[in-house]
This record gives sequence, C-alpha cells and structure tokens, in this order.
Amino acid sequence: MAKIKVKFQPDGKTISVPSGITVAAAALEAGIYIDIPCGAVGKCGKCRVEISSGAGEPDHIEKEKISSEDLARGIRLGCRSKLTANAVVSVPRTSKLQTQKILEVGVQTQAYLKPCVMKYAVLPGSTPPEGFPVKALKSALAANSAQDSDALAAKYNGACTLVASGDGLLAIEKGNTVSELYGMAFDVGTTTIVGTLVDLNTGLVKATSADMNAQIVYGDDVISRLNYCITRENGMRDLNRKVIGVINKIISEVCSDAEIKPESIYDVVLCGNTTMEHLLLRVDPASLAVYPFESKLNHKLNRVSSVEFGININSRALVNVFPVIGGWVGGDTVGVVLATELHKSSKIKLAIDIGTNGEIVLGDKTSMVSASCAAGPAFEGAHIRFGMRASSGSIEKIDFSGGKMEIQTIENAPARGFCGSGLIDAMALLVEEKIVDETGRIKDKSELLSEGILPALADRIIEKSDGNEFVFIESAGKEISLNQRDVREIQLAKGAMQAGIRILMKQLKVTEEGIHEVLMAGAFGNYIRAEKALAIGLIPRVAIEKIKFCGNAAEEGARKALVSVVFLKESEEIAGRVAHIDLSMDPGFQDEFADAMMFN
Repeated sequence: MAKIKVKFQPDGKTISVPSGITVAAAALEAGIYIDIPCGAVGKCGKCRVEISSGAGEPDHIEKEKISSEDLARGIRLGCRSKLTANAVVSVPRTSKLQTQKILEVGVQTQAYLKPCVMKYAVLPGSTPPEGFPVKALKSALAANSAQDSDALAAKYNGACTLVASGDGLLAIEKGNTVSELYGMAFDVGTTTIVGTLVDLNTGLVKATSADMNAQIVYGDDVISRLNYCITRENGMRDLNRKVIGVINKIISEVCSDAEIKPESIYDVVLCGNTTMEHLLLRVDPASLAVYPFESKLNHKLNRVSSVEFGININSRALVNVFPVIGGWVGGDTVGVVLATELHKSSKIKLAIDIGTNGEIVLGDKTSMVSASCAAGPAFEGAHIRFGMRASSGSIEKIDFSGGKMEIQTIENAPARGFCGSGLIDAMALLVEEKIVDETGRIKDKSELLSEGILPALADRIIEKSDGNEFVFIESAGKEISLNQRDVREIQLAKGAMQAGIRILMKQLKVTEEGIHEVLMAGAFGNYIRAEKALAIGLIPRVAIEKIKFCGNAAEEGARKALVSVVFLKESEEIAGRVAHIDLSMDPGFQDEFADAMMFN
C-alpha cells in the first residue's frame, strides 16, 4: 500500500502512514489524541480539523455536519475524513482530548488488615509466629531439600522470606523482605482509571495516581468500544493493550512516588463495569452488544497471575477482578456496595453511580436490587452541543441571584463548554426560573416577559425555527448555550435514571419517604450539587440532608478487598445477593420513563 506523509500542526509532527487512513487514525500514530466522543460514527461532529490538501471527498455525514463554506476552506471531521496524498492537518485545541478532572478519593470505611498475600521471615533459631503458613513452609523445605527451617535459612545465607497466599507458597526470597509487601487497588472506568498503592503490612495508602482510559480514542462509551471489538479483527486485543498500558503507567507513577520497586507489589484488586472487566480479562464481550445483553463473567472472582494479565509487578503476584452482578451492572457496582456497606444496612438506602454508565442499587441487608441506565453519555457531554469532559475551561457551577448570573469554570480558565455538573446547574436554572415548561420546551422571549421573568434572563433567549436556545456566555463573538435539542438530551438522561430508580422502588415496595439515604458515588456524583439534582428530578425527592456524597466508592471497595480477604470474599457474596433487573423487560418502564421526562 502506498505511503503518504502527514504533518500535524501546531505540534509539528510528521509521520508516514498508508494512503486511505483516517485523520484520527493517523493522529493516533503520531501520538496526538483527537477527541471522538461518538466513537468515530460522525454523530457528535466534535472532531473538527483543517486539512490543507490531500483529503478524499467528504462523505454524507461530513456534508451533514459541516457547512459547505467550511468544507470549502478545508474543515473536516477527523473520524471520517480519509487522507489520500501528502497532507498538512491542523488540529485545534478544542478537538484534542483534554486531561480530565479525575476524582481519586472515596468514602473512608474501616477494614481489618488481613491481606490475601502475606510474608513470613524464616530466621535461624526463630519460632514461627502465629498464623505462619505451615503448608507453605513444607513446600519450601521440599523444594530446597531442607529438613527444617534452620537448614532452609542457612541455604539462603542465614535468612529467607516466604511469600504466601493462604497456605500456598508463591515465592521464596533471599533475606528478610517482610517490610517490602505492597498491593494495588484499581477502579477501571470507561473514561478514567484510578490506582492506589497500599502497604499491606499496615493497610496505609502510600500513593495514588489516575489517568484517562486510553481506549477513549475509540469512543466515549462502551457501545462504541463493543462495536470496535466486533468490527475489527484485532479489536479486543487493541482495547486490552490500551487499558493495560494505562494501568502499567499508573503502577510506574505510584512506585516512583513511594520510592519502591514494582517487584514489591504482590497483589492487585480491580473493579470496573462489565465491559471493562471483559476487556481486562480478554473475554469476548460480543454478548453484551446484543439482546439480552448477557455477561460471560459471573458472580465469582476472577483470579489470574500478573504475567498472564500483562502488568509490570512481581511475576508471582496475583490479580483479582471483582465479580459481575449481571448484564451491565458490573464489578464497580460491587465495589460501591462494599465501600458503602449497603449490604449490611438495617435501613433502605439508594446508591447511585453516574459515570459514563449509570448504575443504581436499592436495598438493605435483607434484599438488594440493581439496574443500569444509559444516563452518562449526555452528562459527560457526548450528545450536548457545548458538552465536554471535566477539564480546564469547562463550566462546573452556575448560580443566579439578584439578577446576576455567576459562572465558575474548572481552573478559572476561559469557558469552553459544560461538564456534567455544569449541565445539571444549567438545566436547574432553566427549570427553577421557569424558562422551560414542564415538557422541557424553551419558551419564547415574549412569553417569558409576559410571565414576569426578569429581562436579564429573557434577553438571553435566541428564537429559532427548530426551537429556542438560552445563552449562558456571550463573549468575543462566542456563545455558549443550551438549545432545544440539548434540553431533550438531558431529559432523556435524567428520565432514564429516574425511571430506573422508580422501577427498583416498585420492586421493593419502597416510597421516597422510605429511603433512608441516597448515596452519590463516582466523580460525577461527587461534583454535582444535591439541590440542583433535586431541582431537575435526577434523584428522588428526599430531604437534602439524606443525600450523601461517597466519592470514588468503587475504588474504595477494591481497596477494602485488597487489605482484607474477608472483604474480598464479600465481593462474591454481594454479586450473588444483588438481583439484576433488566429495565427493558419491565412492562412499566416506558410509562415510568415518559413520566420521569417531565420537569414537575
């Protein structure tokens, strides 16, 4: 196949690639990540680039998303445009994948120290401590043709250390290395990955690091990645390598911070949604893409060696991947339940984890039900015109008081769009100030003025034939607004979440008054404001003091399982006890969904 040269500006990188490659694929080869929220199907139109020459003819999607004037000056979609000759491609900052604001800290709960992997020193003349693994010692003696522990220690120049998992022997190390015993807990999300290094001798966190899931170049959501797996010959391999690469990067970073060697890590516990766990374990996820959306993973822990898993830690280390509850409700939800101890509660609690996917669990120690809702993509900006991830310049808070609007962006940078919390705030303002009616229609300016709405708000309305829009920021000729289509997307997302919650409430015959606490987990759940979520009907109408923010509860659950085998075993118990409700099969879901769409 003929090769062409492509230069990327303003980075100044030039690479040689096969003719016919897409701009996005060529950029990836150059180490430039173009933001493609829709997974390269052209729906979002956010991967705009400028091509000076060398591009093939625009396809029907590009013609739909880009005006003829812009096409004439070389504006194209990076995910659709193919390069057929030497080219210079300019990738604006707005089209690049931005570093996201990542939540690393979770709810802190008590865990008794009893890790899966332990170290025991064998010293001449010493008495084995309580809990010493006798079977592991016998295995070590047999492997070294030694008659007793003194002889074994002598063979290792006076001391050795047994690395044991339960009664099983993992390794024998020269000298006394008992102090060098670490483990890692990971929450592997669709968008972000968080890893925590823990000293397994003390249970203390030594370092934490986080990064974006590199799979994101194949699309924001799990559907895009499932499609990539199914349609590409090596799709699953590509996605597995991307996520393992980020995990290894995080391992390297925390080891550097804590000044330890990766070989000192002997145990890893990971949790993630169902799709991520399939990809981590290299299990074909195709069954998740078609009805009835069944997982090939079950209620059992998945335990593999670090070498088989592909991560750079001690070669004898173990990797534990949390069990799956069912369907799209995966190990990350198990982690949330484990961290919040919902499964031990004497009162009904509702746990909500709104990430790229939305999972909900309702119940107490006697009964728990769960479901998955397609809420995340809208709240993470994938289907919103000015939607974006929580990165520099994204609007995260909006307040209106005394006729004045106050807008806060991440890092106080110039506004570029809305992240999830900003979208909730924006929608709450429209609802609270009655700028939208109960159906979600943005009212006309004259209609608002006749109803006594402040001119300062009414003047922000732009009336268009396909629906009105409300301008939040207008500066230097740039407008950041929500239009009618954006409002509909938010309605769909909040409607799906609220309808799912109502179905679970009906399953357990629980009313809003009967919910003792609403536990908001995950990065998105941590950054939104409770009063704004209540205003738009995203969560049940409970007293605001009942709403608790749990941070990255999934990762906290993985950490608890890392420091105690008791909690590791509980992860299986939770997965088996939580009933999975398939919302698509519930006869009342459509009616609940239609009602939950309303702003009332």
